[in-house]
Amino acid sequence: MAGSPPDLQARMSRLAAGRDRVLDATKAFALLVVVLAHSIAWDVGTGEPASVLDLRPDIAWATWTLQILPLFFAAGAVTNLASWNREPHAGPFLRRRLLRLGTPGLTYTAFWTALLLPLVLVVPLAEVAGKFLSQLVWFLGVYGAVVAAVPWTARWARRPVPTLALWLAAIAVVDAVRWNLSPTLGWLNLLLVWGFVHQVGYHLAALRAARPLPLIAGAFAAVGAAVALAVLGPYSSSMVSYAGDPEPSNLSPPTLVVALYGLGLVLLLAALWPLLARLLAHDHVYLVVAVFGSRAVGIYLWHIPLVAAAAGLAWWAGFAAPPLSPAWWGVHVVAFALVVTGAWFVAGLAARADRSLRRWGEGRRQRTPPVLPFAFAVPVALLSISPTGFGTWWGAGMLGIPSSSAVNLAVLAVAWWALAVGRDGGPEPTDGREAYGQATS
Repeated sequence: MAGSPPDLQARMSRLAAGRDRVLDATKAFALLVVVLAHSIAWDVGTGEPASVLDLRPDIAWATWTLQILPLFFAAGAVTNLASWNREPHAGPFLRRRLLRLGTPGLTYTAFWTALLLPLVLVVPLAEVAGKFLSQLVWFLGVYGAVVAAVPWTARWARRPVPTLALWLAAIAVVDAVRWNLSPTLGWLNLLLVWGFVHQVGYHLAALRAARPLPLIAGAFAAVGAAVALAVLGPYSSSMVSYAGDPEPSNLSPPTLVVALYGLGLVLLLAALWPLLARLLAHDHVYLVVAVFGSRAVGIYLWHIPLVAAAAGLAWWAGFAAPPLSPAWWGVHVVAFALVVTGAWFVAGLAARADRSLRRWGEGRRQRTPPVLPFAFAVPVALLSISPTGFGTWWGAGMLGIPSSSAVNLAVLAVAWWALAVGRDGGPEPTDGREAYGQATS
């Protein structure tokens, strides 16, 4: 009978074959915490949607427990390095890795642009909605950029100490330039900070073999340094951005505080690795990871409209309770559960379009367009989409440069097409799992 315990056990064995369960759990957990953070970040008690941090800035330090995204970049580095080492040729590597990342991004972008761009002609607020729904696309763009740099950064991993020291120094210099000369140049750290955490991730295999006590001591030192910078300034005490923050954001763009905090998280993960491996050795525990992880990237992308729907429903119902009160928490916990469940199903539907696109590309693998220009065009297009939105005919985009939702979608689609129809190296096998959830695995 389908779904019987033996069938489930056999499916679990296929899912887990060749998988590093701790890596899978780390990436799934990091994206789940993002969904949690967004699900509890809103408040409608004042009669209109607001950030809970604007109403309760005294809880800014609590945001440090929710900033887990550095672990995703570090865990992703392990997979990227393994993929590169299997076939250290830039063309095939970039083609398959950026296709896996760019396809869900293209699906999401095409859907919302097709819906909102015509709608904005009759409903101007659709442009605002498009900017809200595109916010999280920055993650795909930055991750795509660090993936595109792997053929070069993988070589730097041979000399970890000078490489990471120079990288931290560069981040500190960009912060100083941001404070004193040009805020715009501070956006260089969008790539440098997340690239630094990814670079640290190259050494996870060696770190997890080290003794736990030195790793824990190093983690406390790195996090302590981050906390000291946040206390002394000019860095914010919050690990997320909010409108009422009196200090410059640590996330938009990221700062040295995030880099040091991310380093501490990676060292702590390495110290806990044996414990996590023993926990995840139980199939019933890993099943939860596998179910969520199979659609994790899709859940990350598609949860934002559901969060907006939850907040809108609470506002329409006239819900009002003091932030962080028992009633407030009750509503937000229910909202989180509904958002995760709904996003899981929506991601499954979107995965069908994702697989159709992949099959279409595989059936037309007859051309040999140059890889590098289109590989780099994928993250550039995604980074431009994030500030431009999905309903902007013409307006400010990345770094204030004039941009258009239609142009961004066209660039992303053409870049994806060029990678999809190439013949030198197709997508990697998905081990029976949905490609939509494995875009970065």
